Amino acid sequence: MLAVSKSLFDDLFSANRDLDKFFERSWRPLVSSTRSTFRPELECYQRDGSVVYRVALPGVDPQNLDLTVKAGQVTVKGERTAPNGVDDKTWLVREFNYGKFESSFALPELVDVDNVSATFKNGILEITAPIAKSSLPKKIEIRVSEDDAKKKELKASA
Repeated sequence: MLAVSKSLFDDLFSANRDLDKFFERSWRPLVSSTRSTFRPELECYQRDGSVVYRVALPGVDPQNLDLTVKAGQVTVKGERTAPNGVDDKTWLVREFNYGKFESSFALPELVDVDNVSATFKNGILEITAPIAKSSLPKKIEIRVSEDDAKKKELKASA
């Protein structure tokens, strides 16, 4: 079996990103001046009995966000707008993507959909979906039958 180090994959992905940026810069003058829509980054992990989703939304006003949960699916809608007073002809460098976005993802079946909450801090929307108590492991007490208890008493007294 071929063993490949993580750094090799990191180097390959880094080279791929660098090539993408090079071609984007090289062809930019030939492409229409409209920018592609903004697509926020997403990550998910478990913490303290909850599933946590973090959505990177730098430059997005939290007042312009819409968060809904329906049929086990979370949808985040919003818009990142360009600065006021800057038109397309005055940009010197423009690498930010602006525009409306909509991102949806399914919640695992084990979460309590009625208690999903969200906070917005430093450009990060954090959505917390607690795992339903019925889905958490439950400790089951093991009782000793009376017959086994009597046998142990007889052995102990003999």
